[in-house]
Amino acid sequence: MLPAASSSATPSVVSKPYTKIGILTIPALRVTSPIYLGITDDVFDKGVGQWPGSARPGRFGNLVLGAHRTSSPRPFSNIDSLRGGDFIFISVGTKRYKYVVTGHSIVKPTSMWITDPTRSATLTLFSCHPKGSVKSRYVVRAVLTT
Repeated sequence: MLPAASSSATPSVVSKPYTKIGILTIPALRVTSPIYLGITDDVFDKGVGQWPGSARPGRFGNLVLGAHRTSSPRPFSNIDSLRGGDFIFISVGTKRYKYVVTGHSIVKPTSMWITDPTRSATLTLFSCHPKGSVKSRYVVRAVLTT
């Protein structure tokens, strides 16, 4: 919380810190987007957000990433076009991790199981579904290959 300003003080501009963790590239969708920590609308307005507490790229566990489909910059606009075998790349510094899509599902917004930890290096992408609605979530799963 900011301190109360005096009536004669000029309001200052407060910027929110965003922690960039990497770059997401999905060739099949022609998408390249920064990945930030967090899943708020503020984060989604900048790019892709990582679910706090989910696995780090390239590590065992479930790396969960969300993004907008219809609001700018809408990196997951065509997430429903991804098919099994499509590649997803995540770059962190000089390292590049390659994931392969294994499937998709449509779930309720309350389906928190999509964020559950996994025993293998898994990537979960999610976004609202259908486009322009918050009725459901479109979920894509992928596994680390390199």
